[in-house]
Amino acid sequence: MQTDELPQTPLETYKAIIDEFVDISHSRHADLVLESGIYSKNPAHDELNEFVQTLSPRQRILLANILNEERQCAIHDVLANVSWWIDSREVGLTCRGEAMPVQLAGMGLHGDYVGRLDEREWPA
Repeated sequence: MQTDELPQTPLETYKAIIDEFVDISHSRHADLVLESGIYSKNPAHDELNEFVQTLSPRQRILLANILNEERQCAIHDVLANVSWWIDSREVGLTCRGEAMPVQLAGMGLHGDYVGRLDEREWPA
């Protein structure tokens, strides 16, 4: 969670978890591609950095978009898998021993994630 204030209820906790996934949906590698013309500062990625340095500014923008979209898709897919476990295998999430409401928009955790990623308000 990004703040020092802890959610007080299971509902607030669920919303905070999904919103935190939204907050981490931006790829740091995409920022490096755009700002520094590299993929990573890790020496093991020298070959990838050399590749990025051959790209035009327009191609770097496209690559950054690809990296961001891939990160968002990965988060979506993990949440879709957790939703499947909840729906099909009687798995649940709890907060301090109390059942946590999930799938507030009725489309799984991944649906709530996509809605918040698209800046939709939480359902009432």
